[in-house]
Amino acid sequence: MSDSTVWVGLDLGLRRTRVSVVDAFGAELLNDECETNVDALKTMLGSFPPERIGLIAAESGNDTHIVRKLRQSGFPVAIFEARQASKFLAIRRNKTDAGDAKGLADLARLGRNSVSQVYLKSPECQQLRGLLVMRRRLVMMRVAAVGSIRSRLGGHGLVLPPGGAPGQLRQLIKSQLAALGKSEARALEADLEPLIDLCESLGTYLRKLDAGLAKTARSHPVCSLLMEVPGVGPICAISFYTAIDDPTRFRLASHVGAYLGLSPRRHQSGVKSRTAGITKNGNKLARTNLVIAAMVFGKAAPDCALKRWYLALRERAGPGRARVALARKLAVILLAMWKSGTNFQFHGTGSSNG
Repeated sequence: MSDSTVWVGLDLGLRRTRVSVVDAFGAELLNDECETNVDALKTMLGSFPPERIGLIAAESGNDTHIVRKLRQSGFPVAIFEARQASKFLAIRRNKTDAGDAKGLADLARLGRNSVSQVYLKSPECQQLRGLLVMRRRLVMMRVAAVGSIRSRLGGHGLVLPPGGAPGQLRQLIKSQLAALGKSEARALEADLEPLIDLCESLGTYLRKLDAGLAKTARSHPVCSLLMEVPGVGPICAISFYTAIDDPTRFRLASHVGAYLGLSPRRHQSGVKSRTAGITKNGNKLARTNLVIAAMVFGKAAPDCALKRWYLALRERAGPGRARVALARKLAVILLAMWKSGTNFQFHGTGSSNG
């Protein structure tokens, strides 16, 4: 980098973006605001051609379309992990948009090799991941609504049976209300009616969404390959695919466990060294679905070396640690299958990707 190189920080907002440009020595050359669109940002940076810009820093968030378009225009843009970037920005006494933009410019200049950068996924992966995130939030809404119904029924000494076929929630509740007096049951049913309607609407939408995701997974060349592993269903396959996007990013398949936060934390100080729980970094959705897949694999997979290893580990370390360890191995197997394009096979002396 030459002395003429400049470093840029973008504090992206929904409507307005703060832009800071600093030189190689940290002196601020520009700190101004513009609309959050590519044309306005290109105009703002018009005095600094892309070949003179060392790096443009932005925090991870929902503005990936801006980053993608800037990259297409030839600007070197990096997305930094928001939690780590916030610690770098926190050294300033006051938090302002102008200060955050200047801090991001300094991050590009000084800390670009110390703060983790976020990989910008393809539009296809982002679209599928958006569906998965929406599905998770809707499931949580339905669980909360059913929990409220259980709480109200419990206040009258009634218990809502677990499970039930789709669309039978209303009938189950009415069967419980039959144990109350007519006036009391009528009043309680009127209170519960909005929650019942919400649960049924969410259930209907979720069933349609799951059917669409399953169809997408079966027709997708990568997801359909990953679903050959016992326990890996459509949701798990899509969440893993959207978390990785490009398998060549990992030189070794074994690195994927740490990327998804499935590797143990290590704390070492002097002569003391201890291993704690997993880091839980990376994509929570993919990590959670891999643990669920490990549970299903442990129950439903036919006898093989991997299942025997899991059962033996469960006896020594307990079911929780064994599930996480198996999820980590499944992540490695899935990535190896994806990179090689080979099918899953069972082996008596070891389980591999084929």
